[in-house]
Amino acid sequence: MKIFKKTSLIIISITLILTSTVFAKSFKDTRGHWAESSIDFITDKGIMSGYNDNTFKPNDNMTRVEFYAAVNNLIGYDKTYTVTFSDVNTSDWYYGDVAKGIKAGYIIPTTGKLNPERDITREEVAEILGYVYSLQQKASATNEFGDRGKIAESARGYVGALVEAGILRGYSDGNFYPTRSIRRSEAATLFRSMISNYNYPQKKALNNSKIKFGSRDLYE
Repeated sequence: MKIFKKTSLIIISITLILTSTVFAKSFKDTRGHWAESSIDFITDKGIMSGYNDNTFKPNDNMTRVEFYAAVNNLIGYDKTYTVTFSDVNTSDWYYGDVAKGIKAGYIIPTTGKLNPERDITREEVAEILGYVYSLQQKASATNEFGDRGKIAESARGYVGALVEAGILRGYSDGNFYPTRSIRRSEAATLFRSMISNYNYPQKKALNNSKIKFGSRDLYE
């Protein structure tokens, strides 16, 4: 009987620990959210993070620098390059992530402005992910969209690749809306889909890349 009680206490203790872990993993504003499982998955992997008040703000638009930070976490970029943007200062929390993005090749350095806290667009997201994953471009897959001509030429092939893979989709009106912002919950789902479809990209592939990213500037 004593052994039984002791075993029961151990099982109850383990159950409480596991239950606490599950609840601690979720943010107070993501419980019941359509992207809750993706948000939990991505934050558990350390790719994205929440805020100090235990919120994730899933319906907020994602900024460029938030996306850069997530990409750097996804791949494990740790090498940096000189930052010359006039609106990025060494005291900014994202300075290191911008420096890593420049070194990796998905941010083109300039003495102009980066507009780091501007919302990132759907086509920018596709172009960066396609670049760091070295995806084979498939521009023809964008022909289904009525606004395909509005997709930047440098992004079109990567948009098509992700559309063909079922990771990105258009809207019910037949358009893609390349310059629309994406929400943090959508980004978490997108990152999870990229990992599921393509696994984690190899850190060594682009960490010391000297390839110029695309044919347009992402900071315009």
